Amino acid sequence: MNTLPRTAMLALAVSTLTLTTAAYAGEVVWWTPNWGEARAKELVEKFQAANPGITIKMEVTVSDGLPARVLTALQSGAAPDIIEVQHGWVNGYAQNDLVIPLDDTIQDANDYTKAALDYVSWGGKLWAIPYRIETHAIIYNKGLWKAAGLDPEKVPQTWAELVDDAAKIAASGVSGFAITGGGEVGNTIFRSLPFIWMNGGGIVSDDVKTAIVNQPAAVEAVKFYTDFYKNGQSPASTLQNDGAANRKLFIAQQVAAYQSGQFDVPSILKEAPSTEIGVFAIPHPEGKNTAAILGGWSYVIPKDAKNPGDAKTFLQFLSTSENQAFFTDTFPARISSMDADRFKDPILSVFKSMLPYGRPVPIHKNWVQITQAYFDGIQRILTGDQDVQAAMDQANEEIQALLDQ
Repeated sequence: MNTLPRTAMLALAVSTLTLTTAAYAGEVVWWTPNWGEARAKELVEKFQAANPGITIKMEVTVSDGLPARVLTALQSGAAPDIIEVQHGWVNGYAQNDLVIPLDDTIQDANDYTKAALDYVSWGGKLWAIPYRIETHAIIYNKGLWKAAGLDPEKVPQTWAELVDDAAKIAASGVSGFAITGGGEVGNTIFRSLPFIWMNGGGIVSDDVKTAIVNQPAAVEAVKFYTDFYKNGQSPASTLQNDGAANRKLFIAQQVAAYQSGQFDVPSILKEAPSTEIGVFAIPHPEGKNTAAILGGWSYVIPKDAKNPGDAKTFLQFLSTSENQAFFTDTFPARISSMDADRFKDPILSVFKSMLPYGRPVPIHKNWVQITQAYFDGIQRILTGDQDVQAAMDQANEEIQALLDQ
């Protein structure tokens, strides 16, 4: 039996509540991906030195399963204070009332690439602060190109030329062009959806009301993409491979070319310094333009964040021109950040040239689930369970159901 007087019990309860609130008041929990962990730690140390009343608690995430983990956290009522997410996920969170607007947090909005801000805006409000933008290109090994009897300075520009070169390289015992078929869903979306776009198709219609991934333009592009594996030009491990796996195979000289962003270049130069690498634009169908997803990452604050005030203070620190230039793996969302010396490296020129061809993914509250349905269809093709048309027919039906919700 509790022997404390009633007044003492009340005082204890108030004291406990005060301690709990105080624990949140000075702590910001930040979910940040593992590829930027070292830089994130450096920024945290710098921020805490200037803001001794705020403690940043980093929780490092990984790409595999990240969309589902973030969505679960946002819906659980026990979310962290800041999460780094892909631009394309933000509108779904906003439309489902899972994050808070950040119009009062962003500074120097005119210094941001407009497309990046448009990506994370909905209903006249800004729901995230973008810090990174990117498009893919093709990274290739000039030595393996030469070994296959190809001119490394005469890179493929069309689909037919890419298929032809990949087949010649594969005949020499090296995978000619590696695609992704596993890992985090976004890996395959970023690598295959541009082929659908440049062929005149899409996963959904422009008004985002109708699924069209089973239409001829999309089916032809999906077949083009998956045939690299089915025809033996992509590694046997393609079904499990994400972008990081393809990079490792490239470093090991088992892959001659693969699609990725400039964030892979430092790792290649460090781990395979003798490899002569080059970069070329993503090939396109004859007579058509190339395309790419304008990707990148943004910061969001969950609706159920325990400490949104201090989280906003930290976001303003992370989003300075200097810190964006330091933190991003690709290009910064802030225009002034591009003046940093690190973005003047000649090897980045092709990646920069792809930026004008970058497009945002469709905006829909169920976009994450839509991409999962599409990805599942890609996997059914790669495993041989369905042909391309049947796989995309099933995906189309599942996507339409999500659009109708």
